[in-house]
Amino acid sequence: MIRFIIQTLIILSLGGMLYLMAKALPRVSDEETVDHMRHSRLMEYLEKLDELLKSFFEKALRRSRVWLLKLDNVITKKLDRFKKSGTKETKAPLTGGEEKEEEKK
Repeated sequence: MIRFIIQTLIILSLGGMLYLMAKALPRVSDEETVDHMRHSRLMEYLEKLDELLKSFFEKALRRSRVWLLKLDNVITKKLDRFKKSGTKETKAPLTGGEEKEEEKK
């Protein structure tokens, strides 16, 4: 199962890299070919799709940021409670193990 998840993540990341490279191609090529390609219906559809994906990813990243900040606040509050309720001294002394071994001999 873990292999499937890893393979899926790799394929998705390769797809994302391919999308970003294809998105950057019109900026690299000459303007003459871009003007000719913009008149086609496929190019118009792809531009609309690009705008929709851009807005979707922007919203998803903002929501995930808010979710991560809320998670960070919850963890911080729990850590503060552990600090306040925890005792200052540990239950078992850290250096006590060596002394007990010497006493046994």
